[in-house]
Amino acid sequence: MLAKITLDHLARKVGVSASTVSRVLSGARGVNEGTRQRVLAAVREAHYHPGASHREAGHSRIIGFFMPAEAEQWGVRTNFTEQGLSAIGDVAAQFNYAAMVGCYNPELTDKVEDQMINAREVAGALLFRTKDEIRDSEPFRRLQIPFLVVNRLLPETSLNYIGPDHRKVAFSAAKHLLESGYRRIGLLLGRTAYLSHRLYQDGFQEAHTGADPSLITEIELNVEGGYAGTRRLMERSPRPEALIVTGDRASLGCLKALHDLKVRVPRDVGVVAMDGTSETAFANPPLTAVEIPWYDMLAMGTRLLIDLIQHRPPVEQIGVCYSTRLVVRKSTQPKR
Repeated sequence: MLAKITLDHLARKVGVSASTVSRVLSGARGVNEGTRQRVLAAVREAHYHPGASHREAGHSRIIGFFMPAEAEQWGVRTNFTEQGLSAIGDVAAQFNYAAMVGCYNPELTDKVEDQMINAREVAGALLFRTKDEIRDSEPFRRLQIPFLVVNRLLPETSLNYIGPDHRKVAFSAAKHLLESGYRRIGLLLGRTAYLSHRLYQDGFQEAHTGADPSLITEIELNVEGGYAGTRRLMERSPRPEALIVTGDRASLGCLKALHDLKVRVPRDVGVVAMDGTSETAFANPPLTAVEIPWYDMLAMGTRLLIDLIQHRPPVEQIGVCYSTRLVVRKSTQPKR
């Protein structure tokens, strides 16, 4: 009978601590890339399946939370991925699975994650930050590994998906500002090479038919990107009366830029966050936001994925449009 492989066994094999092995599997920050690759190689070689006793290869208990390698520059850990991995890990543990976060090449080349996927050493996957869903899901379809694409609506395809209506998110944000009396509204969004951000722009322009195209700008979805994008728009004359910013962290950068420019929120400029989480309530001032319940959405996605893994139900497609909500706080106010 084969012995159970534990974190301690893997740690001794690689020459690191058990906590480091755990941090690699959870995608935590601060792990040297060389160490991460050695740990994943040891995981693959040992057919390690966290939370379960040792099994034969091909009977994995690992659920991958994977993004294509071309999106790795955005960073593995964000508010979205942190909430997502927490949700996936919580649900997976209930069914004796474990979660890992990582990046892969759709062509399955030289990354350890590529080798794990190619050897079917992941039971299933939730795919995020996909740019071309058909291309990015190809190895999972070819190898018959169950998967869902998250944060996307793909009804025109045969792919399984769960996500919010991005067009509706931006429409709701713009409509709130317009109904509050704002007219000159700026939009800071991520790269429109990604479908979700093109949909944000479409929803914004659908609600705000008189929008000034020069007040729409692409940013990096982090604090620095929000800061730089806000300063660019505030240099325009006349200035925007309100700003819609994609993501919690970019919104914090926006508030910092406005503070440095001595622009008062909401008296001088209103601010709305899209893709918000409950953390926007702790900004200064608390941010009006169109909140996406990332934890709940990805917990549901994980339950659906595990059902696909365990039962392979005879369904042609799983497609879930998850609801969002507008939460009005102190960063916007009715204009006189």
